[in-house]
Amino acid sequence: MKKVVQKQKIEIRPPKMSDLDSLLAMINSLVEEKAMIIVQDKVTLEQEKNYLKGIIKSKNAIFLFLIIDGKVMGSAGITKYENIKSHIGEMGIIIKKEARGLGLGEKLFKKVMEEGIKKFKLRIVILDVFKGNKIAQNLYKKLGFQKAGLIKGGEKYYNQYVDNVMMAKYLK
Repeated sequence: MKKVVQKQKIEIRPPKMSDLDSLLAMINSLVEEKAMIIVQDKVTLEQEKNYLKGIIKSKNAIFLFLIIDGKVMGSAGITKYENIKSHIGEMGIIIKKEARGLGLGEKLFKKVMEEGIKKFKLRIVILDVFKGNKIAQNLYKKLGFQKAGLIKGGEKYYNQYVDNVMMAKYLK
């Protein structure tokens, strides 16, 4: 697989229904790679269509896509909790292999954080990460997150229970 190069058109923007095929290709490539993400089985076009419709319509979440030469290469989102936890947002991010290691994930992460904090007036942003995903943990630490806890066997990764690291960033 070829890495992304700087001369390509790179944008960070909200998702559109026209991204469906590219989004499906990205998520299924991550499943094939056995990336440390929550999706572990290939997704159908219909499943991804329903997911995309949901994130576009969501009033309690902000999603942004990393688009390179018209293709979805990453996705990040913050979902705001309700009621007594309405000051907390939960963050998630995925980046396709070809777009990793170029600083694009960090840009996407910062942009979705900025928009989520502004729109939802968040005081805390949390996320979960596989204990074995040191690259992601280091990025999150660089961006001001700190370890808030560990759940032993808290994730099921391809039929094995692995530890889940919970991280938080306190904003106010």
